[in-house]
Amino acid sequence: MPTKIKILPPELVNKIAAGEVVERPVSVVKELVENSIDAEATEMSVEIKSGGLKYIRVVDNGYGMGKEDVELAFTHHATSKISSFGELNRILTLGFRGEALPSIALVSQVEVVTKPRSFSPSPIKGKEGASRPLPTGVQLKIEGGEIKSIKEVGAPEGTSITVRELFYNTPARRKFLKSPNSETRQIIERITTFALAFPQISFKLKVDGKETLNLQKADGLKQRIGQVFGSQILKQILELDCDYDVVQIKGFLGKPEIAKTNRAELYLFVNQRDIFSKSLYHAIVTGYKDLLPRGKFPWGIVYLSLPPDMVDVNVHPAKKEVRFSNEKQMYEFLYSAVYKTLNTGMVMPIYTDMKEKLMTTDKEGAYGNTPLQVKEGSPKYLTDKDKIQSFQQEFLAEVFKGMKISPLKEKKAGESAAGVANLWQLSNMYILAQVKGSLVVMDQHAAHERVLYEEAVRNLTVEKASSQHLLFPIVTELSPSEFMTFEENDELINKLGFEVKPFGGRSVLISGVPPLPKIQNGEVFLKEILVDLEERLKAGGEKVKSVAASFACKGAIKAGDKLSLEEMNSLFDQLFATKEPYSCPHGRPTLIRIPIEELNKRFERT
Repeated sequence: MPTKIKILPPELVNKIAAGEVVERPVSVVKELVENSIDAEATEMSVEIKSGGLKYIRVVDNGYGMGKEDVELAFTHHATSKISSFGELNRILTLGFRGEALPSIALVSQVEVVTKPRSFSPSPIKGKEGASRPLPTGVQLKIEGGEIKSIKEVGAPEGTSITVRELFYNTPARRKFLKSPNSETRQIIERITTFALAFPQISFKLKVDGKETLNLQKADGLKQRIGQVFGSQILKQILELDCDYDVVQIKGFLGKPEIAKTNRAELYLFVNQRDIFSKSLYHAIVTGYKDLLPRGKFPWGIVYLSLPPDMVDVNVHPAKKEVRFSNEKQMYEFLYSAVYKTLNTGMVMPIYTDMKEKLMTTDKEGAYGNTPLQVKEGSPKYLTDKDKIQSFQQEFLAEVFKGMKISPLKEKKAGESAAGVANLWQLSNMYILAQVKGSLVVMDQHAAHERVLYEEAVRNLTVEKASSQHLLFPIVTELSPSEFMTFEENDELINKLGFEVKPFGGRSVLISGVPPLPKIQNGEVFLKEILVDLEERLKAGGEKVKSVAASFACKGAIKAGDKLSLEEMNSLFDQLFATKEPYSCPHGRPTLIRIPIEELNKRFERT
């Protein structure tokens, strides 16, 4: 019987292995920059073209390589990082597998120019017996894993690696890549992450000939945060600094008012290696307790420093996941550190969208079981009444589930144009109304989102929206990813009613904003739209719809906004003037109805 199992040829084995390390252009940038950091570089320059598919170049001033080391560097499992099994449990470098360079070389055309530090060449005797120095560096060219040439050349100290035509010999891999803009965005995020992990290193990034990042060496993390996110954020963060014997936790946490809709700006590092850990993310979010709105994530940059034998980074070739020797203990340390930092005795908002609700501590400044203190003249605080309202919301949501309403056209005195009368607002979140013998419940945020979405689509495709001019224009600095999103969509954003233009570097000048009554800060509104839009475009959303949806989501009335009777009536009128009044752009219902018969049944009335 013939055998079915075959040994794969070496070239196929190598390409399979390369696919685990080099998934896309950002993987190449990551591996090359990590090598530069391990080589003790203090200056880093990255240049990409066409999202990194055509061209990637990483230049550093690290300790460089000699001729023999250059050749060995492109051999599988050749590394300068570890030399024995015991060292695998005490890894202090970012790289250690010896797989990155050979994997990159297998699927691209690579050129390396390098010169070791303090290189002192021995003289060579010429024909006349005179001495002349050796060339100062080495150039290696390799294509598809095969060395094409190696020679001595003049070069500065450090290493320059150029990668051209990535995946030129594996066209199937190219099909699964995203657009050049999407690949570029991932590279910007990756360089930003490195810059936050290593503030003592300068980073430059050039995209298609244009300088996108220029981060000089920083005195510390706080200065680097200002370089990346703008100086305004420094007023909205708290320093994290806790020592638990062998584990040190440092960094900065954002105040609740800068909470995000995703984890995009929650950075987690273990021994300066950025990692992904659901457990530790959960520890951070839980440490905020009730300070965050539902569905929001904290802004934060958190460093964990611990002995290398307490963490295993050898889990996956990408080295993104790690395992701790005591996961539960690490969770408790991080949770405790976050909770302690936030528990500073300051007045902090529970819901930034619910401006009427604030949280304060007792005189000792401790949370826990101590009841919340209500200051004289302060807004309303959370009480048992809120628990009752929460119960009412759950009851209404269960009873009204799946029901719809047919709007009436006849308007009577005291009613909206939709025929709605007797309006009440529940928990500053739902609007209750009587419509022809039925109780209708409207989600004010979802309803206003639908109104703004259809209006935004109209402004983006038919007629530009009007703008409210600012008496004093605002100059604000965007983060790298925010600025890229703005550059790609500036025309559409300005059609929404913004008047925004570049103002040098990553700064923009805001001279006008959409005339929305609930928007109090045009700068914050713009940034919220850019962050939300970036996520929608990453998920493959169509551009016009994504811009409209981001605008509607961030501009709509929020849960917690108190509305007047006039505003509630107006919202009903506007909702029923839309093409699809019964759902928001996310597909959630905007309103639901309970007939009087259902109420009679619930109260056991015959």
